[in-house]
Parts: sequence; structure tokens; C-alpha cells
Amino acid sequence: MTNADNERSRIQVISRAAAILRCLESEPAGLSLGAIAKRIELPRSTVQRLVDALAQEQLLEIQGAAGVRLGPALMRLATHSHVDITQRAGPYLEELSRRTGETVALAHATGIELTLLHCVVSTQELRVAPVANTFLTIHATSGGKVLLAGLDDGQVEKLLPPRLKVITPHTIATRARLLDDLAKVRVAGFAYDREEHMLGVGAISTGLQTVQGRYALSVVGPASRIEAAKAHIETTLADVRDFLESMLNAAGA
Repeated sequence: MTNADNERSRIQVISRAAAILRCLESEPAGLSLGAIAKRIELPRSTVQRLVDALAQEQLLEIQGAAGVRLGPALMRLATHSHVDITQRAGPYLEELSRRTGETVALAHATGIELTLLHCVVSTQELRVAPVANTFLTIHATSGGKVLLAGLDDGQVEKLLPPRLKVITPHTIATRARLLDDLAKVRVAGFAYDREEHMLGVGAISTGLQTVQGRYALSVVGPASRIEAAKAHIETTLADVRDFLESMLNAAGA
């Protein structure tokens, strides 16, 4: 085999690996090997070899009978791609925290989890202090519900099982109830966490649509305080959301 043939072969392998990753991009619940092979029109044996190699580098995750989905290493790389937007939005998140008196978080969906990209912690003595780059269960958070509401019901059904993980006594336990909740989020433009992810903690979130993707903008604090200030928080969230969308999209973020 000539050097040129070797070069073409290496390029082909990279191209096929990229095709597998793109195929799984919009399938957070994963796909079977057979489904992947059919979509990218390659033999199943070829897909198997490439998937095994990508899984060794944690770019893919093999879930047994459930199939294959994007892996943790790729998720970490994706998180770093949001650095620019978090830096540019940072001062306005600080202003949102100052105006509400509560902790503010910017988050993005990573499969069935919510990734906290940036947090501004409240200065009040009693406060909630989440840590950036941590993962939360998507269906039990207001930010997660906002991002799920950006999908249609069919996509949500593919992503989440009929019975959902229960974290507190207030967590929505079924996909059917969650879909009802998401229908309300799409109408109102806001989602709520009423002690669903942690007892004593509440949150209100809205979606932030940018050319770089959809994010959740959340105000988080003690549940009783969040509920008492609900109207003020929603008005302030909407003001900051509208400004950020205008600024980030005009600049082509």
C-alpha cells in the first residue's frame, strides 16, 4: 500500500468516526449498532470496530442492550465550548443576582442531565450555592424543564423512561405528569422547581435561545423566599433574558 493509500485510509476512518458521532448528536438516549449502521450506510462490523475504539477514548458510551450514546469525554469537550457565552453573559448574571437577591445559574442540557455552566452565588446569609460544572437530574430541575420544553413530546419520550427517578417527595415521578408540566412551561415561558431536586430549595427558570444553542437561566434560593418573590423574579428574569438574547444573537455568539 502506498503512502497515498495509507493517507486515504486514515482519512476514511476519521470520516466514518465523525459520521457516527453526528448520527448520535440528536439521540441523547442512544441508538443500537444496527440503527447506526443503517443511518450511515456502513456494515455493522465496521460500526462495531469504530464504536469500540471511540468508547475506549470515552467519546462514546456503550449501554449494552440499550445501545450507544455520546460519552463523557465528548460531554466535557462540549461544556468547554460554552466558555465564550458564559464569559460574555457573566456581568448580566451578576446583575440578575443583585436585582433578585438570589443565586443565579446558567445551564445547558447534557443528555438526561443538566450541566451548570456558571453560577453567581447570592450574598444573603441564607442562600443556595451550587457549583459550576456539576450535573443535576434534568426532569427534577426548573432549568432542565425549560430545556426539555424546547423538545417536542416525542423527543422527550425517547429521552426519558415512563417512570422517572424520584429525588424528593415532590419530584415528578412519571413521564406523563412531566409532559403535562412541560406543556405549561411552553405557554408561560417559565419553569419551576418546588423542592423537587432538594428539600427546602426552589427555583424559577426561563429559556435563553442563542445561535450557539438553548440555555436555561435560573434564579435559585430557599423555596419559601422564591415563592414569595415569584412575580418579581419572573419579570427580572424576562428582562435579562430578552437583553441577553438580543446582545448574544446580534453579535453572532
